[in-house]
Amino acid sequence: MRIFVDTNVLFPFSVMDFFLALTEDAVHEVIWTEVLLGEWERVIVRENRRSPRSAAAVTAAIRTFFPENQVKEEAYLHLVPHMHGKDVDDRYHAAAAVAAGAEALVTWNVQDFPPLPLAGHGVRVLDPDTYLCELHEMMPDEIRETFLRMVAEKSSPPISPEDMAGRLARAGVSRFVKEMRERV
Repeated sequence: MRIFVDTNVLFPFSVMDFFLALTEDAVHEVIWTEVLLGEWERVIVRENRRSPRSAAAVTAAIRTFFPENQVKEEAYLHLVPHMHGKDVDDRYHAAAAVAAGAEALVTWNVQDFPPLPLAGHGVRVLDPDTYLCELHEMMPDEIRETFLRMVAEKSSPPISPEDMAGRLARAGVSRFVKEMRERV
């Protein structure tokens, strides 16, 4: 499943980390644009959640490890004027999702992306909790494996599965965490 993840889903970092780990494990495919990464860097630094150097390192890692997931501007710029929404960046995100053939645009601000125009292009607008619940319903074993791999890789400091689940729940995906706990 190809998804476009709105900037607001990429922090707190626990959610971003989980979405990217799912991409690493080929559970889904997070697609990105330079507009998305630039917006993320600006917002994360402005809100004092990361230093400019740290934010740049994260976006550089995404470019390095997921180059095939980039949607180039020439693939979607012509669609931007046809997208709906008040925020210019949101229209760029919607256009990239459409151009890349994403099945979902995942955002905490569902109301900012009018669902009907995007549905006409096969793109559903979902919040992260709903998206992860649906993905977990389809691929519970794969989700569990990625989750446990992430826990095992955390060594400085090490964390338990319960700690990781708590981080994700506090980050806003509490229904997903509840469903995952019930199946583990």
